Amino acid sequence: MISAFGPYAEKTVIELDKLGTSGLFLISGDTGAGKTTIFDAIAFALFGTASGSSRNASGDYAKHFRCLNATPDTPTFVDLTFAYAGREYRVVRNPEYERPKMRGEGMTKESASATFYYPEATGKVGPASRTVSGDKAVTEAVYSIIRVTGEQFSQIAMIAQGDFLKLLLTTTDERIDIFRQLFKTDKFEKLQIELKRQALELKNKCGESESRACIEVSHVACDEKSVFANDIEGAKNLAKERRVADWNELCELLEKVVNEDSVAVDAMKETLDKCAARMTAMNQELGKARGIENARKSLDEAKRNHARLLPELEPLAAALAAAEARRPECEKLQEEVTTLRNLLPEYGRLEEARGIINGKERDLARDKNSLESRKKDFEKRNGEIQKLEEEFKGLSDAGENKAKLDAQRESLDARKKQLVLVGNTVKELDTAEDALRKAQDEYLVADSRYRQSNDIYEAKNRAFLNEQAGILAETLEEGSPCPVCGSTAHPHKACKSVEAPTQAELEELKRNVAGLLESWNAKAGIASRAKAARDAKREELEKKLAELFGECTVEECKEKIRGEFDSVKSQLVEVVAKLNAENVRAARKAELEKSLPEIKEKHEKCRTENENFAKDVAAAEAELVTQKKHAEDAAKKLPYAGKADAEKVIREKQAAVTKLQGDIKLATEKLNACKENLKELEGRVKSLEGQLKDAPQYNLEELETKCRALADEQQALTQSWKTASGRLEQNRRSLKEIQGIAESLGVLLKKRMWVENLSDTVNGTLSGKDKMMLETYVQGAYLDRILRKANTRFLRLSNGKYELVRREQASNKRSQSGLDLNVIDHTCGKQREVKTLSGGESFLASLSLALGLADEVQSSAGGIELDTMFIDEGFGSLDEEILRVAIDTLQNLAGSNRLVGIISHVEGLENRIDKNVRVQKDANNISRVKIDV
Repeated sequence: MISAFGPYAEKTVIELDKLGTSGLFLISGDTGAGKTTIFDAIAFALFGTASGSSRNASGDYAKHFRCLNATPDTPTFVDLTFAYAGREYRVVRNPEYERPKMRGEGMTKESASATFYYPEATGKVGPASRTVSGDKAVTEAVYSIIRVTGEQFSQIAMIAQGDFLKLLLTTTDERIDIFRQLFKTDKFEKLQIELKRQALELKNKCGESESRACIEVSHVACDEKSVFANDIEGAKNLAKERRVADWNELCELLEKVVNEDSVAVDAMKETLDKCAARMTAMNQELGKARGIENARKSLDEAKRNHARLLPELEPLAAALAAAEARRPECEKLQEEVTTLRNLLPEYGRLEEARGIINGKERDLARDKNSLESRKKDFEKRNGEIQKLEEEFKGLSDAGENKAKLDAQRESLDARKKQLVLVGNTVKELDTAEDALRKAQDEYLVADSRYRQSNDIYEAKNRAFLNEQAGILAETLEEGSPCPVCGSTAHPHKACKSVEAPTQAELEELKRNVAGLLESWNAKAGIASRAKAARDAKREELEKKLAELFGECTVEECKEKIRGEFDSVKSQLVEVVAKLNAENVRAARKAELEKSLPEIKEKHEKCRTENENFAKDVAAAEAELVTQKKHAEDAAKKLPYAGKADAEKVIREKQAAVTKLQGDIKLATEKLNACKENLKELEGRVKSLEGQLKDAPQYNLEELETKCRALADEQQALTQSWKTASGRLEQNRRSLKEIQGIAESLGVLLKKRMWVENLSDTVNGTLSGKDKMMLETYVQGAYLDRILRKANTRFLRLSNGKYELVRREQASNKRSQSGLDLNVIDHTCGKQREVKTLSGGESFLASLSLALGLADEVQSSAGGIELDTMFIDEGFGSLDEEILRVAIDTLQNLAGSNRLVGIISHVEGLENRIDKNVRVQKDANNISRVKIDV
């Protein structure tokens, strides 16, 4: 059963069991009717994919199986019942697809699902059958029964449309990919890739090791006076060019250089130690000489300083006596300062009193101004209260019309909402009308394009079939019998038409027609849904108009709705304005009823507060007069006008006291310092004279010159020793690294040699040999078995004229070989390429090859037995005789235990094949299936 699948919009039952279990049957019908879709449905039910490699090329073809003309409530699924090894099985599967929602607008997604039914004990599927669910689980269950994958099934049981010539005319490289999928030879390809990877890895490792060794050689250094200097320079040049032939010989040279540097470094170290001992003794003598010289200089300086300070002692003593004579004056000034400081608290209390008086004067002025302002505010509020009392009397009737106006507003609001709802429905109807017109226009365009394209295809197809006679005539030779009429004379040969299309062009036209038909189906479904939506919206509007106006047509409703809406809107504005005004008056009346008594009470309270405030102002003014009199009496008792004047006098007298005391102290300190310095200098002179007694005389400049010369000699020796030591250490490291690399490099090079040779062998890249990979060699064995099976049919189909063979060598030594095909023409006993076969001959060869491939795949899949085979298209290019032989061959293939189905447009096949599955579209563009046996 097929439901909403491809062009089958409804549930369609196809009873293929009427065809029996053996023989040929034909599936016929117009292009796009759904012939190949029957194959797709079988392949989808079993494996979840479409039939044929071209239909599965996109990877998600199954997602597009949903019929666009199906109604939303018709599900998309395939329900297949099949028999294998005498037992019956059933599988039900639906793809993931989107369909229109049954309620509302938009699309909804149906998830993919699948169920597999095992047979009961009777061998038939029934209510007690065990089931398996889920896409992957069902596909695995099918594989466990028939033991083939979907791809193998398409090669064994379904030779799909467009796949006939694919295997025949492809190159070796492309045929390798095909056989790899069919016969699982990818393990040989993986071996080839792995060996190539290992060979490259070993090559890179050897290169890396050699590069590291050459880098180490570049780090080697040698004394330019060494006997090995030229040899080392030559080795470094060879390493730079990556041309070192013998790494062991290089290591022996480095060992000689290391030994030479080792002897030289030891000799330098001995010389450097002797020089360091001489340097130590000379530095000790130089230090002693410098100490004696510095002591003599210090003695001379101490004597000079003593002679300079001695005359200053007497003037400093006189200055101290003069400063002491002014001490009584200093003591008198200090007493005056103390007396004034004792009076400062009195000055503080006086200024505090004056500050309080100034503050009270400011407060009194502010209070007087505030009292005057309060009096004015009181008189102003008196007038405002009188106005509020008059306003309250005028609002005595506020709020009496509010209930009536509320009722009018609610009635008008309800009528307005009804008019808006009906107006929106009118707009929705207009949108639906526009959508319907657009869908109808697109449908007419799609219909015109499909009919024009289909007419072109039918004309081209007839021209192509007629062209086959011209192709056959090109092969006729005088004296040889015609394969159609048997005549050996050919006076009027048919000619090829320049207007006839090629088979590829015809297939392209066919695919274009199928695409336009699919678009036509989609546009028809859209137009149908748009019309249903428009009719439903019109019915809804008519019902609302009847409820709102009574008798009113859809055409009259727009003007009537607009007129009444404007009237209701105007009335509503007027009523709302009146209601707002009434609400304002009522609110104002309520506000005054509450606030007016409070305002009057607050006004009386303000009167009392003003009277009390006037009394407080008078009392403060009398107190201020008394405080001013007390302050004036206190100021008369003090010597200065204020505290600032008294503090100024204190600062001046204290400054004079401080200066006199500082002069006495400074004079005392200077005299004492001079005495201490003279005493210290006398002791220093005595000490230095004792140190220099019996001290020898030195030539300091001569000693320093000798010391510098010896230091330069020591530095030069140290630098030479460091250079030789560093070179020795680097050479030892490089020698050790190169020896390790040379040892491992030898092992790597041996392994690299045999791995590269093995990789070249299995990858077919050996120089001067045929370019045949290991995988190609294995696939060639499969191809030989396929050709043996194919030629049993091809020889019969070509009347013994042709036989397929595998080409032994490529056209050149650079191309891969092993799977290219030739054809033996037994009329001349020569081989030629299969591309030279005519269109009809190519079909027979490809059919034979496809059937041979199906036999081999079935055999290699474990001896499975599939009793049904389907062949899609390809018979239109055959003449009557070849067509008869092809049908006989397929009859023999079917025998008494196999069922073979053919899809074809060739009209003559209906007369040759008794069993016919006819696929046609009805007036509603829905595909139907009829089986004639």
